[in-house]
Parts: sequence; structure tokens; C-alpha cells
Amino acid sequence: MSERSFIVSIAVGVPGVGKSTVLSITKKLLQEKSLYVEVVNYGDFIFEELKDSGLISSRDDLRRLPLKIQFKHQSDAAKRIIDYATKVFEEKKQGVLFIDTHLWIKTRSGLWPGLPLHVVQILRPDLLILIEADPMDIINRIRRDQSRYREDYADPRFIEELQEMNRREALVIATLSGAAIKIVLNKEGRAEDAARDIVDAVMALIR
Repeated sequence: MSERSFIVSIAVGVPGVGKSTVLSITKKLLQEKSLYVEVVNYGDFIFEELKDSGLISSRDDLRRLPLKIQFKHQSDAAKRIIDYATKVFEEKKQGVLFIDTHLWIKTRSGLWPGLPLHVVQILRPDLLILIEADPMDIINRIRRDQSRYREDYADPRFIEELQEMNRREALVIATLSGAAIKIVLNKEGRAEDAARDIVDAVMALIR
């Protein structure tokens, strides 16, 4: 664990894997253990800044921006997340910051890294959580969610490849940062089981 007063845990997974649901349950379970928990969405921090600049109007526009714009705002968002968490956890004895994000972003020019080296160096994670699921479960979740356009991810072979790429990228990030890696399977209707696996990993770091 780093010298910070809180654990930095980055949760990743392909769109539709159910990260938000699992993290919501995880937060509740950890709070029952008297831990203070904050869950932030990395994309929200980038989106708000770009929206205020007039560059985008929706979250899905992020994937259409030039790489050089994404690159700069990735760093800015990471710094703001850590600044925010430092203030929030200032008076807390123990706590966990969960950052909900993606390791790879599908764009028209190819796959872009969601956590390149310059971002990892700012966030300095203690734990990387890879949330995975059966590709067909993910596709069904994507099609049920009418609030976002993610149909370009609705290919089981692509999802399987992306989950494998996530594992490989996680190994690189862990090697560079010293973070632990926890792989969690989010089976359909079993989100609480996935959350409990995450709780076990977090509590092991605290102890």
C-alpha cells in the first residue's frame, strides 16, 4: 500500500461487463465494515472538462476525439481525481478509492489505451480489479442498456479478445506500479458474489 491514507483501486472491464453494479454492491459491503469508500468514474472527470470546453456533448463523443486531445485530458483527469480523493479522505482513518474505467477504448483509428504510463504514474494504484463475464452475458447487458450506444462492442469474439488484452495490459501496469491484480467473474445474477471477491482483496491489503 502507498503512503496515501487511502487505497487506490482501479476497476476495469469491457463495456457492459457490469462494473457499476458490482462496485455499488462492493461499496455497501465495505461500508458495513466501517470503511469509507468513494467510487469515481474516470470518464466522468474527462467528460466534464471536455464538455465545458465545448469539444463534446455526450460520453460517446469521447471515442471520436483526436488522440492528442484524449492524451492531455487523461492526465488532467487523473490529477483531479487524486486531488479530489486526497481532500475527501483527509479526515478518514481508513478508506478505499475505486476508479471505474477501461483499459482499452475502441475508436475509429483503433484501440487506445485507457491507462497509459503517464496516467498510471499519477494514480499509482494499489489494486487492479479485472471484472470479466461471459461474452454473451455482456452482449445481453449492452442491448438492455438503452442509455448508451455500445453496439459496436456486441461481438462475442471481440469481447473475448478484449478481455484477454485487459489481462495482458494489467500485467504491464502491475509490473510498473507494484499493484496487485484481482480477476473477478461477474456471472449473470451473481453480482454480489463478484463484489465479495473484491471485498476480500481489499481487506487483505488493509490487514
